[in-house]
Amino acid sequence: MAYKQVRLGDYFKFEKGLGYKGEFLAEESDVALIGMDSHEEGGGYKEGSEKPYIGPFKPEHVSEVGDVIFAATEQGFGLLASPLMVPESDKYQTYIHSHHVLKAFPIKEGFLPEYLYNIFRIERYRSRAAYGDTGTTVRALPSEVLEEQIVPLPDLPTQQAINDLISMIDQQIANNKALSKSLETLAQVMFKSWFIDFDPVHAKSKGDKPFGMDEATAALFPSTFEKSEIGEIPRGWRVVSLNEVCDIRQGRYLSPNQMDLIPTEAARVPVIGGNGILGFTSKSTFEFPVPLITCRGSKCGLLQWGAYPSWISNNAMAVTFKHNPRDNGFLMQLFKTLNFDDVITGSAQPQITITHLGTLEFVMPPFELLSHFTNTLNSSQDLIESVNLSSRTLDDLLSSILPNLIDGKIDIPKELIAS
Repeated sequence: MAYKQVRLGDYFKFEKGLGYKGEFLAEESDVALIGMDSHEEGGGYKEGSEKPYIGPFKPEHVSEVGDVIFAATEQGFGLLASPLMVPESDKYQTYIHSHHVLKAFPIKEGFLPEYLYNIFRIERYRSRAAYGDTGTTVRALPSEVLEEQIVPLPDLPTQQAINDLISMIDQQIANNKALSKSLETLAQVMFKSWFIDFDPVHAKSKGDKPFGMDEATAALFPSTFEKSEIGEIPRGWRVVSLNEVCDIRQGRYLSPNQMDLIPTEAARVPVIGGNGILGFTSKSTFEFPVPLITCRGSKCGLLQWGAYPSWISNNAMAVTFKHNPRDNGFLMQLFKTLNFDDVITGSAQPQITITHLGTLEFVMPPFELLSHFTNTLNSSQDLIESVNLSSRTLDDLLSSILPNLIDGKIDIPKELIAS
C-alpha cells in the first residue's frame, strides 16, 4: 500500500541548539551536551559520546528522551542528516543539544518522532536531504532544506506498528552488543589476572590453588618469582620489546576512487583506516584477525581489532606475533593495558612510528601458556563472532525491510496494528 506523501515542515520545525564555549565542557556534570560526535553514521546514538557541560543554556536547548536530532554539519561524507533518538540515562539529569545539530520540534499531530527517526535511517532519504545530487565533502544541512523534504506518512497505528517491528530488531542487536561487550570484558579480566597481576603465581607461592582454575592450567604457572629490569616477574618468563617478538607493519594507501563506500559483489573486503571502515575493495592485506593501532592524526593510539580478510590503510599499523599469528588475541588484550602516549610523537600532527612502537615492553609468558590462553580466548572469541554474525545478519535484515516498510511495499499484518 502506497502511503500519502507529506512535507516535513508541515509537521516539524528544525532548530539548532546551543552555541557553547569550550571552557564550559567539564569532566563531570549532571548536564550532557549532544553534538555531532553523538551520531552513528546512518542513524543511532553513539553511547558515551556526550560531553559533560557546566555552562548556561536556555529551555529550548533541552532535549527530552525520545527527541529526534539530526547531524547538521560534516567534515567528510556520510554523516550528514543521520538521526539519533535521545536515550534514557542514569548518569545525566539533563541533555542539551549543540548548534552543530538540528532538533525536530513537532508542530502538528499525526507524525510520530520515532517514525521520523526510522525514515532517515534509510540512506535514500538522508542523501536526498544532505547532498542532493552533489558529492561535496564539506556541507551543512539547513533547517529549511530538511523541512522541504517529502516523505511517506501512513496513519498513526501503522506508524506505531512499523516502529514496533523495527524496535524488536534494534533490541536484539542491542542485546547482542551487550553480550559481546560482556564477553570481551571477561577476556580482559582473565588476561589482567594471569599476565599483569600474576594472580595464579601469587596463589601458588602461598601454597594456595589458583582461583577458578583447573589443575592442568594451574600447572602451566610457576610458583615463584625472579628479579628483572622492571621488577619481579614469574620465574621463567622474560621481559621483551614488541620488535623482538612481533612483526609491525604499516598499512598501504588506497585512494577514494579505488574503493566503494558500500560493499558490492566485486568489493566486499573492508578497508580499515585509523578510525574504522573507510570503504570496501576486492583486495586484502591480511587473511587473519590482527590488532590495529591508529598511527596518525587526532585518533593516534586508537586500538581496533582488524576483521579478516581486510585491507589495512596507511593510517594504521598491524601487529602480529612472529612465532604464531593465532596468538594475536593475546596481543589485543595486551594492548588494552599499554599506554600508547609513551610512543606518540608530535603535537600538531601526532604520529606513532614503527620504531617507537617497537620499543614498548611487556612480560612474555612461555609459549605453552600463551597457546593455552589463546585456546581459551578463542572459545570466547568464537562466541563473540557468532553473536557479531547474528548482529550483521540482523543489520542486513533491517537494511532490507525498513525501506520496504516505509514505502508501503510490505503489508503489515492487521493483528500488529492497534485498532
